[in-house]
Amino acid sequence: MHPSVEDFTAPEPPDFEAMRHGVITGTPYQPSFGCRSDLDEHLAMLRRECVGQPELKFAHAAMTVLLRRKIAPETVYRHYRALWSEHADILLEILDSRWLVSACDTLSDLSADPDEARTATLLALFVNTVKLYETERMMDGAPRPQAAPLDQRTPLHDGLTGFMVGGGDMVANLLHRLDRSLRPDALVDRIARQLISRALASDTVFWRFGQRQSRNSWSPCLPMPPIRPGAVGPKAARKQTPVKRPQYVLLNDTARLGGGFHLGTLYACHAIRSHLAARGLQEAFWANDLAGFRAHLERCPTPPQLLVLNGEGTLHHGAPRARALLEACRIGKSLGMKVAVLNTVWEANDDEMLACLQAADAVHVRDTRSLAALPPGFPARVTPDASIPVFREVTRSAGFPAAVHPVAVMDNVVPHAAQALLRFAEAGALPFFAMPGAALGQLRQGVSGRAGPVWPRLLQITDLMAAQGWVTGRFHGMIGALCAGRPVCAIGSNTAKIEGLLDDFELGAECLLGADWHLKPPAAQRVDVERCLDLQQDPAFIARRERALHAACDRIGRMFDQVAALVVDAPPRAAGQG
Repeated sequence: MHPSVEDFTAPEPPDFEAMRHGVITGTPYQPSFGCRSDLDEHLAMLRRECVGQPELKFAHAAMTVLLRRKIAPETVYRHYRALWSEHADILLEILDSRWLVSACDTLSDLSADPDEARTATLLALFVNTVKLYETERMMDGAPRPQAAPLDQRTPLHDGLTGFMVGGGDMVANLLHRLDRSLRPDALVDRIARQLISRALASDTVFWRFGQRQSRNSWSPCLPMPPIRPGAVGPKAARKQTPVKRPQYVLLNDTARLGGGFHLGTLYACHAIRSHLAARGLQEAFWANDLAGFRAHLERCPTPPQLLVLNGEGTLHHGAPRARALLEACRIGKSLGMKVAVLNTVWEANDDEMLACLQAADAVHVRDTRSLAALPPGFPARVTPDASIPVFREVTRSAGFPAAVHPVAVMDNVVPHAAQALLRFAEAGALPFFAMPGAALGQLRQGVSGRAGPVWPRLLQITDLMAAQGWVTGRFHGMIGALCAGRPVCAIGSNTAKIEGLLDDFELGAECLLGADWHLKPPAAQRVDVERCLDLQQDPAFIARRERALHAACDRIGRMFDQVAALVVDAPPRAAGQG
């Protein structure tokens, strides 16, 4: 159940932690425009704009509307401040400038701190002035007079002269003073850094002039304070009406790892939960490490019937965390729980880990390469990544605006590959996106020291749809592009998961860049990318891609049939091996 008005007007605080890791689905995406007098209609319009995105984003929009309409303002504003206090780290990334300015307006109207309200007003003035200027540029009007030279003194009004494009120091000095005046921990100052950086990195007067500077240049962003994730640990479950349904434990809720918003892991965990709920199972708890698993078990009168390990990109190279998760499976099995390991890569693990895996009642690896890494005859099935049906549902909505970027770039979990992708983006002034956490912070720290054309942004579904083609080193980024019908060029990651999926889908020849791509000069890299993108325009490739995605969704459904059948007395909805 998605958040509703009652969640925000009740005296008890909403469950923002759950909303942070929930995703809005079930209706097509559609941008919102204008205002509806009927509250329910207006909120429904905003909800459609949040499709494929965290429920937390809709929560922020809904509370803003309630505050503007003065509906339970004291209660709603208390919850609004709690939302920002607990989850500013993710709100600063997932809210666009429109909603960040709206947050400034709310603070200007309602903050009890005069300094905070004053700063919020000035920040809204800055962004709205840019908005007015850029709007005027788009207006049809009288022919402009002969353009004046901009490298000399050009009068404007009341003693002001035009900015000397190419060498003027006004913008660089202004940004230096702003950086020096903004505090690292104050909420409105953190919002200011985001809004100013987005104005610098987008197609605005700042970006356009920045491209023409020969001296006194400036960075496309203000330095960002370290990313401090909000509370991500398991909280005590809210009281629920007792139901007689089989219960399961979700082990390795990857959407919660690192405290950030990772589009692919959010979709994968949403898919696991929604598929199991549709088959009559109820989540007892989730855990992301052995200690948390044991602590929850101690509080359970009886162990849940089923343990589901979301292996995702975790079970490889004998990693200590992978061993601990498999040990939790062994403990669950010893307590009489059924164990399902699904949605997993399996690469370069030892016999001890294999012994734990053999105790599982169902094993589903994500690709044929992972199956080949297991002993011959191992009773595992190949089922592609669980996020595919969610990506496919969301990206096939007709309401997304037309793509505005010919090509955009994503990062890679491997640092040297991420740097190569960033350099490629900078060489072509291409939009660059990264996954959350330390990687995003490090990339931003690197670009803030130089006046390049790129500012790394956190990838969201609207960003994915805004590019006609992609270059990526991210597994879920590649899946999202494939599901959206976007041509995508991929380089390898920390495991063979990208190569494995492309091989199984028979798309590797068109989508996979060479292993030495990251070592080539930018001109040669562009040639390789253009070749891959061109190959993917072929109708035969498109048909092959669509068949693979359709088959993947069918296999994923059958996987959850098998998992649910371990504890639910009902036949699977479809026969056959997944």
